[in-house]
Amino acid sequence: MSTSPVSVTRGLSSESSSSAQPTACTCDLDSRDNRYAPRNPMSPLYGKIGRNTPFRWGYTVGGPWAEFASPDPMVYQSVFVSDTAVLDVAGDFDLRVDLALEDWSASQLLAMRTVPSANYCWVLMIDDGFLVLQWYPGGNAGTRTYRVATEAIKAYHGQRLTVRATLDVDNGAGGHDVRFYTGRTVDDEEWHLVGAPITAAGTTSVFTGSAYMEIGAAFSALALGPDGGYIANMRGRAYGLKLLDNGTVKVNMTTATATPGGTSWVDKTGLTWTRGGSSALTNRHVRMSGEVPAWPPTRDLSGQDNYVSIAPSGILRRMGAGTKPQDSALRRFIKTLAPLECWPLTDGPDSKAAKSMVGGRDMVQPYQADTVAPEWGGGRLADWVEPVIAAKAETIGGLQASVRRVASVGASWSVDLFLSGGGRPASGQFVITDVGAGTDADNQVNVQIVFSGNLNQLTLIRNSYSSDSSSSTFLASVADVGIYDDRPHHMRLTIEPGATSFWTLYIDGQYKQAGSLSGIRMKPVGRILLGWGYATISGATATDRSFGYLTYWNSSAPSPASIWNAYMGYQGERAGDRIERLASESGYVATVAGDAVYQQRMGIQDRAQLVDLLDEANRTNFGYLLEARDRSEVIHRGQSTLWNQAPALTLDYSAGLIGAPFKPVDDDKLTENDVSVKRQYGSVPGRQVLEEGELSVLDPPNGVGRYDHEYTYSLFNDDQADQVARMRLHLGTYAGVRYTRLTLNLANERVFAMIDAILRIDVGDLIRLTNLPADHGPDAVDVLVQGYEETAGPDGWTITFNCAPGEPWTTGLVDSLTRGRADTGGCTLTSAVTASATSVPVTTTGERRWVDSATYPGDFPFEVRTGGEVMRVTACTGTGTAQTFTVVRAINGVQKAHSAGQDIRLATPVYAAL
Repeated sequence: MSTSPVSVTRGLSSESSSSAQPTACTCDLDSRDNRYAPRNPMSPLYGKIGRNTPFRWGYTVGGPWAEFASPDPMVYQSVFVSDTAVLDVAGDFDLRVDLALEDWSASQLLAMRTVPSANYCWVLMIDDGFLVLQWYPGGNAGTRTYRVATEAIKAYHGQRLTVRATLDVDNGAGGHDVRFYTGRTVDDEEWHLVGAPITAAGTTSVFTGSAYMEIGAAFSALALGPDGGYIANMRGRAYGLKLLDNGTVKVNMTTATATPGGTSWVDKTGLTWTRGGSSALTNRHVRMSGEVPAWPPTRDLSGQDNYVSIAPSGILRRMGAGTKPQDSALRRFIKTLAPLECWPLTDGPDSKAAKSMVGGRDMVQPYQADTVAPEWGGGRLADWVEPVIAAKAETIGGLQASVRRVASVGASWSVDLFLSGGGRPASGQFVITDVGAGTDADNQVNVQIVFSGNLNQLTLIRNSYSSDSSSSTFLASVADVGIYDDRPHHMRLTIEPGATSFWTLYIDGQYKQAGSLSGIRMKPVGRILLGWGYATISGATATDRSFGYLTYWNSSAPSPASIWNAYMGYQGERAGDRIERLASESGYVATVAGDAVYQQRMGIQDRAQLVDLLDEANRTNFGYLLEARDRSEVIHRGQSTLWNQAPALTLDYSAGLIGAPFKPVDDDKLTENDVSVKRQYGSVPGRQVLEEGELSVLDPPNGVGRYDHEYTYSLFNDDQADQVARMRLHLGTYAGVRYTRLTLNLANERVFAMIDAILRIDVGDLIRLTNLPADHGPDAVDVLVQGYEETAGPDGWTITFNCAPGEPWTTGLVDSLTRGRADTGGCTLTSAVTASATSVPVTTTGERRWVDSATYPGDFPFEVRTGGEVMRVTACTGTGTAQTFTVVRAINGVQKAHSAGQDIRLATPVYAAL
C-alpha cells in the first residue's frame, strides 16, 4: 500500500534531450508491519521480493476494452453481434477494426462473419505479419477469395492501431481492388496505406448470408486460413469496429460505451454486442512496468512510522548497467549460433594459449625450433572487432589444437578463419585434419591451404596418411583471392563427406571455387593447425598479419554471406532490425513500429554498451526508444510513425483544459542553421546551411546569425549524411513558439472527461492546442510528446507532457486533401489588398505558378496565408506568373489590409520526409 503520491517519468525529460532514458517511478510503501523487508523472515513476502523484483502500477478508470488474454490459441474469446440484415454488405466493402495485439507479426484472426458451411461472408486476419482480406462470393469455402497486403505491418508488441481493409468490388475496368491501411481511430479522415493497392481481374461481391459477426475468434468456423488451414484466435485487445457499405455506415461499435465487467452493450448503430468465451471487458490500465532495484527501510524519529521508499525503473536501467562494452557483432553472432568449436584468438597480452569459446581444448604453439609466439592482443581484424593475435613480420610460428569428437556433423562441416594484413609476400598454411587414426583401415586425411601472398592465391592440397604410407594430391590453385591487404577478410572451407568428399572455398562471404577430393572420404575435423611465415613456402611474411575467430561448424553452419555480414558490422541493416537483433542477442525483447522501408540504414556496429548501441540506432532513425508500459520489453517508435499524425488529443485553451504552469518559449535554444554530419568510419561529411530566411545564418535583422553544429552518425553511406544534416537543419529552424510543457489536472472535471484519450497518449503522439491567447497567434499549434511525468495520490492527479514542435513533422502526401499540394517556391502580393477585398492579385517569383481553376477545377479550394491571415482560394485566373485569386477572408479569424510585395504561401506547409 502506498503512503505517498506515485510519480512516473517516461520518455525524454526535456525538449533538448535525445538519449534514451529508463522509465522511473517513485513511491513510499507503508511497512509498519515490516512486510516490505526482504530480510525479514516473518514477512509474508519473504523470499518473494528483493533486487529487481517485477513491479506494475496503474489504475482502473475510464471506458473498457475487450481483453483477449488467454495465451492458448484454441481458447474461444471474442465479442460478437448476432445475425441481422444490417451486417450485409452488398456493394464496396470497408472494414475498420481498432485493436492492440500482443504480437502483430503472429498469424491470428481479427474480425469475421462466418458460419459453416453455407454462410461464409468475409474474414480479416493477419498471416505471418501480413494483413489478409478473405471473402466468399458464393457463401461457401469453395468460393474463397483472398488478397494479402504487399507489406507487413510493423508495430511493437501491444501497440494500438486501427487496421482497415477496403474492397472495391467493381473498379470500372472489369476488375476489383483491395487496399489495406492503418490509422489511429476508425473515424480517421486520412490513412496510411500499407503496401500497394492490389488489383485483380473480374468483378466480385461479398456474400450476404445469415451469420453473426465476431472480433477475436470464430465460434464455429475453423478452416479460415488463406489456404483453408487453421488460423489462431486473436491475442490482445479490441476497442472498436466500423463497417461501411458503399460509404454508408452499417456498424459503428466502441467498447468505451460498455460497462467494465459487463457482458453486453449497445453500439452507436443500435446493435447489441456480447462477450464470447473467456473475453473480458476491463479498464485496468498499466501505466508502468519495471523492476524494484532496492528496498531501503526508513523510519521517523519516533521509530513508529516505518515505510520503504522504492524507485522502480524500466528494463533500460538494467540493460545499461555496468561499463563493459558489448562484444563485437561477429562474436555475438558466433556465440548465438553455438558452433562445434571456436577459438576467438582474442586472449590478452599475457596469454600463453588461445582459449576455446565453447570450453574445448586450448590452441597452443606447436613445438618447433625457431618458431615465435604470436603477439597476443596485438592484431586488428577491423576497428570494430576485438583485438586478436598478430603474426609478426619476419617470424615463423603457428597454433594448433585438437577438436572434440562429435557423433555426427550432418551432411557437411565448415571451418572459418578471419584474417587481415600480410602484404606481399605473405606466407603460411592452414591445415584441417580429420579424425582418422592414420591406419590402413582408417586413413587420416587433411586439406592443406597454403597462403601465397606474392601470387595473390591460395593453393589447396589433399594429404592422406595410413600406417606405412602417405599420399598427396594437388586440388587447386585459387587465384585472385585478394586477402593479402590491411582490410578485413574471411575464408571458409566446407567439406561434404561421402564416398567422394567435395570441397568448397568461400572468400569474404562469396563462393570462390569448388572440387572433389578425388575418391577420398574425409571425416569430421580432429585437429586444426594455423601456421605463418614458413620460409620453405614463399618466404617469411614481410608485414604483420592478424588472425581471429577460427570456428568449426556442423551442417547447421550459417551461410558465408551471413557471417560476413556480421563480421562487417551489419552495414546497411535497417535501424529497427538492429534494435530487435541487439536486444534478442542479449536475452531481451525489443519490437519496432514504423515501416521497414522508411527506416534508416545503419553503418558499422561498433563495440559499445548495449543501451548505447540501441540508442545509436534510435538516434539515426530520428525516433524514440523506451520501455513498453505494460511489459518488460523495449520499444522503438521509428520516425515514419511521427509524420502527418492525427491529433491524439485536442486541448482548447479557452476551455480551461491546460493547467499551470503554462509558459511557452520563443528563444534560440534549439536553433541549428548550419549543420555538418559525418558518417562514422566515413570520409565525406554532409553539410546543410539555411542561407536565407527568418532563421538563416544572415546577420540580424535578415537572419539570426550562424548557429553551427557538427554531429557523427552511424550511417550506411555518405549520401545519408546529407539527408541527416538536412533533417537536423529542418528541425533546428522551426520559427514558431515552442510549448515545452503541458500540464493536465485530472481532478478537473473537464479534463477528466477526456480520460480515455489522455491515457492513450504515449511518447511520439501529437497534441493540438486550439484557441490560444491572442498574443500567441491565431492558429492552432501542434506539439509532439517527447515524454511525460505522471503523479497520482490522495491530494492530486496530474500529468505533464514534455513536448517539441509538431509542425516540422508534416510532409507531403500524394492525393491528400490537406497535404497533397506543393507550394510555388515563392510568391508575393502584386498590389495592396484592402481588409474587405475578395480579389487578390499575386505574382509568382518561384519556379512554379499556382494552378488555375479553369484547367484544374478539382484542385479547389485551398488555403493560403499572408500577413498572418488565412484565406480560402475558391478560384484562380491567369496562366502566367501574374494571377488573381478569388478568396474567402478571415478563415483563422484574422482580417486586415495587406501591403504589396508581401509574401503569400500555402497556409499548411508540408516538408519532404527523411
